[in-house]
Amino acid sequence: MELGYSEALRSSEGNPYVRRTVIAPNRLETGNLELIWDLRRSRDKTVLEELRAELTKITGAKHIIFAPSGRCALAQVLSVLPQSEVVMPAFTCPVVKTAVEFADKRIRYVDISRRNLNATSAEYEPEASPGRILLPTHLFGIPTDIENICDLARRRGCVTIEDAAAAVGTRRRGRPLGTFADIGVFSFERSKRFPAFRGAAIIINNDRVIDPAALNSRPIVPTRKKLPAKEMMVAQLYNAATNPWIYGRVTLPSLLRRYAQMSATPESSEDPANSPFYSREFHPYQAAIVLRCLHRIDRIRAHIEQLVSEYERVFKDTEIQTFVSADDDRGGLLRFPILVPRTERRAVLRQALNRGLYLETNYERPLPPENQWELFPNSLWAAQNMVLLPLYSALTQRQAQVLAREVAEISRDVSTRLSRTEENEYATQLG
Repeated sequence: MELGYSEALRSSEGNPYVRRTVIAPNRLETGNLELIWDLRRSRDKTVLEELRAELTKITGAKHIIFAPSGRCALAQVLSVLPQSEVVMPAFTCPVVKTAVEFADKRIRYVDISRRNLNATSAEYEPEASPGRILLPTHLFGIPTDIENICDLARRRGCVTIEDAAAAVGTRRRGRPLGTFADIGVFSFERSKRFPAFRGAAIIINNDRVIDPAALNSRPIVPTRKKLPAKEMMVAQLYNAATNPWIYGRVTLPSLLRRYAQMSATPESSEDPANSPFYSREFHPYQAAIVLRCLHRIDRIRAHIEQLVSEYERVFKDTEIQTFVSADDDRGGLLRFPILVPRTERRAVLRQALNRGLYLETNYERPLPPENQWELFPNSLWAAQNMVLLPLYSALTQRQAQVLAREVAEISRDVSTRLSRTEENEYATQLG
């Protein structure tokens, strides 16, 4: 829910619904012709084994189990484990919280680090008590210090589940994310790098803590197999709607009108028992789509790395804060998060709309109850201030350069106006 835009639009002057070419925050890695062509394998059960073999080659894991979605994968794993408490970041995707609660586990939140937007071993250390499950996340494909977290868990008698939903194909010091913890989870949902509408893979790296057969035979809700024909048509519409010419003239004005009517309240939580994200089996057709993306993973990674380098080059001597460290895998990032310091985010969003830019925001409320937010200051800071820049194959290096330069100019403009306002207020106080 784009609360940032609901606030920005309510406080804006003039008409924000400019109709011009606008870069979409995300586009699928599969085109419409590819989506249609892959239907030919929709009845081919061997494609699931092909994908399993490909993931085995990437991860080295002996046991890989498919699930309806990343959130369902987490809930299914948790429902089989005997531990009753899960330690997880206060700033991450809300569906993770829903999955943990649906598995009937108690949540203990930890704050995130300002350095990379993840909870690191330093944040997990006080909560890593024997018999707990640690659930570290690699948010937006930025790795946390997962090896230190896993070492901490082993010393304290904890189980680790690595939420690598946004990090399929991402590496940390040459090793794939999702392979460090006892169990890893990859997601193939629409917003991820290898989008197949929904779907996930559970990577079992330690079969001493969980029985693969039990996990595979005990879905958390009854599932059914069905060709995702409706989802395929939605994906085709999405490909059309995120074309820059259409996005700025049709899609974005519609979204902005909806955001302007939103109130700053949390969305109602998902009901897993009645959600296709839990009840629809991963289909061979979806496996074929993921396979297609995996077969060109090197090309995708090379392009993403170029885009990230462009963002970093433009922002190098500006006030804009970025969260990617020197040894992070740039080719594995899902989004490029930034922070424009000394400004209100809504002022940046308004300025961007005036320039014909749409900047993505996400996870705009920390997950703990609001009366506990003061216990998680970094999570609150990220939720209220972070902006995401796009990273996908259809985004050209030139578009990324122009976008970054515009954001840098907006940062300077807003900071300058804020400084002048502060100077005027100070002069008024003096008399």
